[in-house]
Amino acid sequence: MKNGLSIQDKLLVAAFALEAEGRQRFSAENLVVMAWTKYPEAFGLAGYADKDGCPIYPNSNRVYAEIMGSKPLRKNGWLRKVGSKMYELTEAGRSKARSVSGIPATEGAEKWALAREQIEFIRRLFDSRASTKFRSGQREEVSFFDACGFWGISAGSNVKDLWSSFADIKTILARADATFSSRDAVRIKHGSGEFAAGDVRALREIHAFLQERFKSEIDHIKARTDER
Repeated sequence: MKNGLSIQDKLLVAAFALEAEGRQRFSAENLVVMAWTKYPEAFGLAGYADKDGCPIYPNSNRVYAEIMGSKPLRKNGWLRKVGSKMYELTEAGRSKARSVSGIPATEGAEKWALAREQIEFIRRLFDSRASTKFRSGQREEVSFFDACGFWGISAGSNVKDLWSSFADIKTILARADATFSSRDAVRIKHGSGEFAAGDVRALREIHAFLQERFKSEIDHIKARTDER
């Protein structure tokens, strides 16, 4: 394990540990207990320690302050809220957790090959209305509704949903780029077709186009910080 981890890094490692136990989605309380278990000095309740000085109770407020506000854990799109006090790591968060946890290659560190869910994510981007219109030369026909479908959000989403979506797109497309660059020729199936390096570049262009075309709508979402 690397030394000098930030509070956000430690929470990502704790969330990653919950995933390893089979909890793809976990409650805020699950994260509180796991964070305290792994890092009692950072997430223990002050004033309650055993004879060795180790905190014997978790400090839930320390964790809640990091996952319910606009601090790096949410602003960087590493953690996504999926229900009332329920969360999951985003693909970007999972990647960051692996990076800071120092997992040896023999114990499951990232490989450049895309996982099935990542291929499915790219396929969804490919099959979106925004992508279809863009590739067929109908850029002016792309609506904000189409853009939301590409990003996997809705017009009523808040800024944290937007951060999570953009972080996932950035991380997964970067991983796809690395997959293609590490081999002489790669074509990855999606449904009945395939996609290649040029297709991934096109998705990045579409993402940039949508952000520019719907800047005012995005700014409106960025101003909406409430949890829905």
